[in-house]
Amino acid sequence: MRSALALSVWIAACAGPAKPLPPPAGPEAPADVVPPPAPPATEVRWVVVSNGKTVGRYDLTVAADRTAKAIYHVLENGRGPHVEATFDLGDDGGLDAFEASGHFEMGTAVAETMQRTGNRARWKSTTEEGEREVAGPAFYLPSADVPLHGELVRAAIAAGGQLALLPAGEARVEKVGEIEVKAGDEARTLTTYRVSGLSFAPSYQWMNPDGTWFGYARPWRSVVPAGWEAAVEPLIAQRRDLERAWFHELAKAHAHTPPEAGLAYVHARVLDVEKGRWLEDHTVIVQGATITAVGPSRRLRAPRGAEVVDLQGKALIPGLVDMHGHLDAVDGVLNIASGVTTVRDLGNDHDDLAALVADWDAGTAIGPHVVRMGFIEGTGEKAAASKVTAVTPAEAKAAVAFYAERGYEGVKIYNSVKPELVPIIAAEAHAKKMLVTGHVPVHMLAHEAVKAGYDGIEHINMLFLNFLATKETDTRDTTRFTLVGEKGLTVDLESKPVKDFIALLKKEGVVVCPTVATFEELWAARPGAITPGVGDLVARLPVQASRAFLKGGLPLEGDMHATYLKSWDRVLAMVRTLHERGVPVVLGTDHIAGLMLHHEADLFMRAGIKPADILRLATIEAARAMRQDRRFGSIAKGKRADLVVIDGDPLAGVHALGRVVSTMRGGIVYPSAPLYKAVGVRPLVE
Repeated sequence: MRSALALSVWIAACAGPAKPLPPPAGPEAPADVVPPPAPPATEVRWVVVSNGKTVGRYDLTVAADRTAKAIYHVLENGRGPHVEATFDLGDDGGLDAFEASGHFEMGTAVAETMQRTGNRARWKSTTEEGEREVAGPAFYLPSADVPLHGELVRAAIAAGGQLALLPAGEARVEKVGEIEVKAGDEARTLTTYRVSGLSFAPSYQWMNPDGTWFGYARPWRSVVPAGWEAAVEPLIAQRRDLERAWFHELAKAHAHTPPEAGLAYVHARVLDVEKGRWLEDHTVIVQGATITAVGPSRRLRAPRGAEVVDLQGKALIPGLVDMHGHLDAVDGVLNIASGVTTVRDLGNDHDDLAALVADWDAGTAIGPHVVRMGFIEGTGEKAAASKVTAVTPAEAKAAVAFYAERGYEGVKIYNSVKPELVPIIAAEAHAKKMLVTGHVPVHMLAHEAVKAGYDGIEHINMLFLNFLATKETDTRDTTRFTLVGEKGLTVDLESKPVKDFIALLKKEGVVVCPTVATFEELWAARPGAITPGVGDLVARLPVQASRAFLKGGLPLEGDMHATYLKSWDRVLAMVRTLHERGVPVVLGTDHIAGLMLHHEADLFMRAGIKPADILRLATIEAARAMRQDRRFGSIAKGKRADLVVIDGDPLAGVHALGRVVSTMRGGIVYPSAPLYKAVGVRPLVE
């Protein structure tokens, strides 16, 4: 889900030189002098690549007058944006005019225009409308998914490296390296640029020797010229090195290692998550990466030479656990700033994740402890791009072995895996003491997945599909969302089928990670409006990140929004019912790291679950679900020193989780406010 709910895919393009300035005034040319012919139109095609699989295209035609026509189309994981756009480059390299139609990733309509006349820019779309006076160069970033970073890089370079953005913000562009890439016998030396100011962390763009755009590369989504697919992996490797260096500097600036004698938090309100109560005026002593003592401050003394931190009654809680992440480097910072010290990664590029985990565990970069679940998918047009696939029993066994050999704690089964392979994967995983979770594959229902060996189910819609879908329903595309939105309100939580299914989940100890925050955007959001309840969080985000929350969710026709809202209420009721009937329910985001776990907790509270229960689910119960509760999840002697200082009372209301002062991850302390600021997020506590 994450790709559908994070920022627009600004994986961008460039279309040659900027529009030329008019020639200086002078005598008219003699009548017999024939002006040179206009430059011919150019046509360029890029391909969109995800985990080695081509999933889309970007076609760009630039006419002699520097007007351009573009088509951007992606179909991956059963969904994707389709945008047709025209734009005109101004003399400063920015956009003088822009118009786009099509649809966003989940199918919501795109209808967007922008016009700049002199110093006045006006824009209007299904998500935004406004105007602004602009003196000097500026670049309009469309809400539509049109790759325009190449034009942005060129315009910023022409402006001296910094460029105002419309509707708001500022971009900074700097050259950070070069790289040679090859396609067959052809080699090309590209210039690498770092682009800052668009989101939480810098992105990277590659430009051709003639100054035109080559492409963009990330494991989950890359854009390169057709025929140059072999360049993706070298570009990803360079990006990884550059990104790594940036985050290493952040760690050097903000990681604090206590003295060898340890650190003592004194006069704290320590949360006993098991009993849901505060231990008033307590001391917690940490030596190395371990909690060595917990007790009343009047009796427990800090070791000689230890650092003493007087919390003066502030809350000290166990590190939070996000049970559904897809981690990248900036997620490490967002999680630690938000008090999230452990994340279960539910699918990632193995090499990227291995590098992140190595740096985070070594303390050379900032990030949580990671529990890894290996992604296994089938094949086909609607399959998610994956480097590890299984179509036969032998491939199913090999997929499990691949992850087991690399120390993964479990596997995640995805949409296009054949139902007959599920028990094979589960048996292989269990034999290797690995857990099994995932989506419910197409042509299978949730109760069958449980009986086939699932230890967990990801996403609340998968439970509703148990009653709304049939084995013929194609749940690989957006049907798995629209069907629940349209019919979820008809699921009677007191009916015998639902009660029997919940009893099965409880009996088998199946862990449900509902990720309700992701579905709030699908069913409760409307284009152009911030969904009630999430506005305070969105206001803290970088400008371009906050714009993503205006796109709405699923397409709306007639009174469909009212229907979706009723189904959304039933979804929250299902979460409460699962919890009340003893099914293990945990908190996961599949969304913006760290911050959205706070919002997920708010939604659990809105569903009717008590704050004390939510805090338990987000800590010790999550650890139990991963069979690691002896290592972390509560504040107790001998456990890992994952601790969060909160300026507030989350037992009174979990919204206080946003008021993080500092986070200790395995004995290393990180102040929250400067970490948030480093990635463009406004902290709640300075």
